[in-house]
Amino acid sequence: MEITDLAHDERLALVALLGIVVQSGRTVAEDEEARLGGVMTRLGGEEFDRLADEANRRFTDEDALKAFLLCIDRQDARELVYGQVLETAVENGVDPLERELLDWLAKTWHVSVEVLDGPTGG
Repeated sequence: MEITDLAHDERLALVALLGIVVQSGRTVAEDEEARLGGVMTRLGGEEFDRLADEANRRFTDEDALKAFLLCIDRQDARELVYGQVLETAVENGVDPLERELLDWLAKTWHVSVEVLDGPTGG
């Protein structure tokens, strides 16, 4: 599944969650910016802006966002969205608020998270 295969609500969830991750840091890391730019490119700039505006209007607090995220039910879409958000979050280090949201989301969406070790010297 690709970002372009996501339904409207799934895209909205992606953009809203990316917004939280990017805004949680004091500065936007270059890698975060590049990843966000990649999502913008795949969705199209105008579509991304529309989704960001809708997210800002609809999700005035974390509870509103969490309630909405419960309606995302396609597992492959959940995994894609979660993966994109997690990859963006780790670019600049995951802060405690991001970790709490990501942990809740993984449990709620039944997403398995595997930490892969890098290559070992030998």
